[in-house]
Amino acid sequence: MKTQSHKIFLLLILGLFLFSIKSFAQKKGGEIETSDIEITKDTKVVLPQANRIFEKIPTKDDEARKAIRYEFVERKLPVQTPAFSPEVSMPQDGNSKTDSKAAKHSNIVRAGIGNYGHTFFEAHAGIPRGEDNYHGIYVKHNNFRLGPVGANYSSQSQNLVKIHSRTSFDAVKLEGALGWERRGFDFYGYVPKNYDFPESQIFNSWNKFNFTGNISNSNRDSKIDYQFKTNLSYLFSHLKANEIVLNGSMKAVYPLTDELSAILDGSVVLAQRQDSITLYRNLYKIKPTFQYKNDKFTITAGLNVINDREKNSFNESYLYPIVKLDAQVIQGVKVFLGYEGDAYANNLTSYLLENQWLNRFIELRNTRKTNDFYAGAKASLQNGIDLEAKISYANYKDFYVFNNSRVDSSRFEVLYSDDSTTVKVTNFQAQVSYQIPEMFRSNLKFDVNVFGGLGNLKTAWHRPTFSATWNNTFTVKQKLLVSSDLYFMTGIQGKNFQTNKEVKLDAIVDLNFKFTYLISDHFDVFVSANNVLGKNYQRYLYYPTQGVNFLGGLSYSF
Repeated sequence: MKTQSHKIFLLLILGLFLFSIKSFAQKKGGEIETSDIEITKDTKVVLPQANRIFEKIPTKDDEARKAIRYEFVERKLPVQTPAFSPEVSMPQDGNSKTDSKAAKHSNIVRAGIGNYGHTFFEAHAGIPRGEDNYHGIYVKHNNFRLGPVGANYSSQSQNLVKIHSRTSFDAVKLEGALGWERRGFDFYGYVPKNYDFPESQIFNSWNKFNFTGNISNSNRDSKIDYQFKTNLSYLFSHLKANEIVLNGSMKAVYPLTDELSAILDGSVVLAQRQDSITLYRNLYKIKPTFQYKNDKFTITAGLNVINDREKNSFNESYLYPIVKLDAQVIQGVKVFLGYEGDAYANNLTSYLLENQWLNRFIELRNTRKTNDFYAGAKASLQNGIDLEAKISYANYKDFYVFNNSRVDSSRFEVLYSDDSTTVKVTNFQAQVSYQIPEMFRSNLKFDVNVFGGLGNLKTAWHRPTFSATWNNTFTVKQKLLVSSDLYFMTGIQGKNFQTNKEVKLDAIVDLNFKFTYLISDHFDVFVSANNVLGKNYQRYLYYPTQGVNFLGGLSYSF
């Protein structure tokens, strides 16, 4: 993998179904959002407490069970996919002795090696000062010197550093993080496979500096609850493209009565991309709503006011209603339904995180969800089973897909539905989780998508119609932690526009195992085996993944 030197300056800113059940538990479900760069440690993941007014319908906690991590959060499009090998997710889940380390250690160093010339290192060092005050640094190196084809012509690497801090005062809580990430990779999807040229000819990389800041209310006696977030990133690539993106948001809640509150949400995305030209794109959103909430149900109604503009090109405004009902029909069972419209900012940075093999000079447009009808339910059973499902029907304008470039099939371009096309997406999500406290956890979830009205796109290229993940964690005598992950995805199609040939990709089946043996409170050894079925599947056309790959190493916690 080639390296290069850059002169860098960093910008900073602060700134679905309904079902009946006879027996059920008293457990609360939560929602999880992922941050830009996650800190991975061999400790229990502790979620931040919800702000006073932002809390969900209260239910009693069953301390013997962990709530499953519901993931039915607002998503840009219902087609997000799991990370497959050679991405390595280290063993860290499970209610075992590994979790008990959290009370003793906040720091960790982990290193390992594997096939495909794989070297891995990560470390976290922090200064714990209590639940509301914490400061630390996290570093990671994850490099594959060899790849699935052409040896070092399909290598890839990831390196990142992140400094984070959290401090609480009597009235306000401050959180921030400053990070750098670099990824290097090759455009190895050539047909036919012919690598009789220097690897540097197909090499690409990008660097991203990122700052996040969060200011929120910590005074539970305050009349107004609020939260301000900002994210500033600067990305530049080996292909001479760069982009600055500022993403800011705010939320404030003012209780009018004990049950009625006024809520104001707002966000802004300011993006500047420099490639062949300089492009300025801004997206503004403000969502005033009213929420009525009691012990049994919550009703939310309001408006989503949106302004989407591109300098010297267009300036459009949209108005969408927001209606949502969230009801606890019986203890432990919750149903919800709603209607909304929205718009999502697409930029070079977000696209590269989704598909790194993009060509230069890609077109950028924001995607509008003109309407979305959805309904669902959540439930917890006394026998350790948690269930959740959601069905939605949504219409999209400027719906995007990735497909191989017309000029070079080893690189990808972004295709959008045209102005006369409204893409219809019916999505069904469901998941079931089962757990035996301190011993076994299993979670199965799947996603079904039906695409219609694609118009000029003809097919939703490289978007799966069905995907499923099955995760299991088993703890043996508080010493051995065994986990498995099974990923399945099908319905993916691509097209070679040079030959005008459409290709239906084989179903993806990816089975992974992870083993962690706790030698002591400080040391453990780990082995991770990925894609053990040896399937060189293609998530994107002409880009096969690695076969069986493994990683073994040692961790030290202190």
